[in-house]
Amino acid sequence: MTDIKPIIAESVIYDLLANTFDQPITELTSIQSGHISQVFSFRSGNNAYILHFSKELMGSFQKDKFIYDTFASPKIPISPVLELGEVDGLYYAISQKMAGRELHSLSKDEYVQTLPSNMETLLAIHQTDVTPFTGYSWLDEAGNGAMGSWSETLSSVMLENPEDFHGRWHALFETILERDYFEAVFQKMQSLLPFCAKDRYLIHRDYEYNNVLAENQKVTAVLDWGMASYGDFVYDIAYLDFWRANLDLATPFHDFYAQNGMDVSHFDKRFSCCTLYQGLDGLRFFGKMGDKDSIAHIQKILAPHLD
Repeated sequence: MTDIKPIIAESVIYDLLANTFDQPITELTSIQSGHISQVFSFRSGNNAYILHFSKELMGSFQKDKFIYDTFASPKIPISPVLELGEVDGLYYAISQKMAGRELHSLSKDEYVQTLPSNMETLLAIHQTDVTPFTGYSWLDEAGNGAMGSWSETLSSVMLENPEDFHGRWHALFETILERDYFEAVFQKMQSLLPFCAKDRYLIHRDYEYNNVLAENQKVTAVLDWGMASYGDFVYDIAYLDFWRANLDLATPFHDFYAQNGMDVSHFDKRFSCCTLYQGLDGLRFFGKMGDKDSIAHIQKILAPHLD
């Protein structure tokens, strides 16, 4: 599988941190993360920090800072972004290290124990007042959505943009992706779009097991807001369920949201619509990574939503 994490010399890292912090740098440790960013933890004096490097994610790092400055609260714990910059041809961000373990490191029983806090945290995100801002989809530097509707947002998964991460991804239909299957999933998603919420909600869009920390059965941090958008809140619930296939998360979230006054009309159709989008986006991503096993896994997840 292709990996596009940047490679950076340890000496460059130490020089950067020495120029940023007054106290000595200790415990510099590489952290396992996704396929795009190189992540380290370190200490300076008595404080712990996280350092991200990326070839192309400065916009995401800037959005993390905007989200913290605008939306962080006791109910939405977000890591403060302390420093942004560029070094050795790479973008970097330094943030405060938050307490807790990533959800993916929890056992099934431990994860179930954190579920009430997970539901409360997502509800707080989705109840955020977004009326000062406009639009749907990705947030720009002013906090406004880049598109005119949620339908346009999800439908854009079929488009090519040579300037974004996926680039001219339709070429994958000639190698690793099946065009007929992809188009069938897309058409099914399109048929469900009319049922999605028209109201705008703040959504994380990457709320999953590397990006949420928990301790003592409580969510302690929601990380990596680079994909934050305005859209149907069911998206985040479907995304969380997508990567935890051994649990039924739709039912408890539906009931909890209904009890808290959220609009759960057509919930099942909205859930399937968002799941299908995530599958399409995942197929593009893992196609680019050359990961056939993950492509097969996604097709297995999507099967019940294609009936």
